[in-house]
Amino acid sequence: MIQVPISKKALSWAIETSGIPKERIDAYFQFPQGTIDNWIVGKGKPNQTQFNALKAKLKRPAAVFFMEDPPQTSELSIELRSALGKSNRTLLPNERRSIRDAIRMQKFVAALQVDLGYKMESYPDNSTNENPEDVAHHIRKKYFGVSLSTQMSWKTSTNAFRHWRRMTEQMGVLVFLYPIGKRDKKLTDEDSSEDSDDTTDDDAIRGFSNVTAIPPVIGINTAWSNAVRCYTLFHELGHLLTRTSSACVEVYDDPVKARVSDQIERWCEQFAASFLMPREEFETFNSKIIEPDPIKKAGRIANKLFVSRKASLIRLIEIGEANWQDYKYLKLRYDQKPTGGRPDPDNIRNRSILRKDQYGSCLSIIHEAYKAGIINESDIREYVRLSPDELK
Repeated sequence: MIQVPISKKALSWAIETSGIPKERIDAYFQFPQGTIDNWIVGKGKPNQTQFNALKAKLKRPAAVFFMEDPPQTSELSIELRSALGKSNRTLLPNERRSIRDAIRMQKFVAALQVDLGYKMESYPDNSTNENPEDVAHHIRKKYFGVSLSTQMSWKTSTNAFRHWRRMTEQMGVLVFLYPIGKRDKKLTDEDSSEDSDDTTDDDAIRGFSNVTAIPPVIGINTAWSNAVRCYTLFHELGHLLTRTSSACVEVYDDPVKARVSDQIERWCEQFAASFLMPREEFETFNSKIIEPDPIKKAGRIANKLFVSRKASLIRLIEIGEANWQDYKYLKLRYDQKPTGGRPDPDNIRNRSILRKDQYGSCLSIIHEAYKAGIINESDIREYVRLSPDELK
C-alpha cells in the first residue's frame, strides 16, 4: 500500500498541539500501540486511510503535514486558569480548535480594518492592583451606561446577553460563540469512576480571551446558559482589561482553598460580579429580597438580574451576606443550559443564523470589505462559510 511522505516534525507538532494525551494517542485513532511514535522517529509512514484519519481528527489541512518547519501555535499564549490556580491539565482538542478559529478570525478582521482605514482605538489598560469594583464602575458607566432597572427590563437572560454582547462589541472587542461542550473524560480521566465526585462539569472551560492583537477577542462556550454567558463575557473582559490572555475553567471547591487562589482569576471574578451588580444599586435591590438562605437568595437575584448564581453569590459574599462555605455548596448544575425536549418550530436556526450568532457584528466588517472589493466571495466562504448575501 502506498505510504504518504509526511514530515516527522509536522506530525510531532500536530500531535503536541492537539491536546490529546500522548499516552492515549494511538487509541484515539484506533491505531496499534506505538504506531504514531514510530512515524515520528521515521519508522514507517501512514497509508492514505491513516493519513485521512490524521487530517480529520487533528483538524489540520493536508499541507501542514508536509512542512519541515511547522507554524507557531497561537493558542499556546493563552493560559489555562481556574479560581484555585493554574489548571493541572492542558487545553483539550475542542478547546484548541475554538481558540485557533478565534485567533484566525481575529487576524482576518484586523487586516480588513486596516484596509478599510479604520482608526484602531485602544481599549482600557488596567491592573489587578486596582480595585475591581472601581474599574467595573468606570467601565460600565463610560462604555455601557446601563442602570440596574434597565438591566431588569430586558425580560430574559437571552435578551440580556444580546444587549451586553452588542455593547461589548461596540468597545471594539470581538465576541465569538463556540459549542466547546463539556470536558471529554475519555481523554482526561481514564481512572475516574462513574461514582466519583469529580464530574465533567467541574473542569469545563467557560470562555477564553486573547489580547495578542487588536481587536481583542473573547470566546464563550455555548454549553452554558445565557445567564452564565453574561458572567463569562465580563469575566473575560476583565482578562482583556488586565492584558492576561486566558482560558477559564470553573471549579467549586473547599472554601479555604478558594481564598488561596489565582489572584488574576479572582480579580476577574470580582470585576464581573461588580459590573453586573453595581454596588450602590445592588444593595438597594438586595435589601428588598427577604430570604435567609444565601443560596436561595443568590438564585432569586440571578433570576432578576440575568446573571449566574455564582456571580450573585460572590456579590453577597462581598457585602457580608454569604461566605465561602456557601460558595462551596453552590452546584454547577443550576447554571447548565437546559437540554432535551422537542425543537421549537418557530425557533429553527439554520446554518446562516448559527454562523451569524457565532461571529456576531464582525460580519458587517467582512461585508463592508466585500463591497469595497478588498475580498471576494471565496474569501468569505473560506473564513465564515457563508455567501456574501448571508452576511447582510
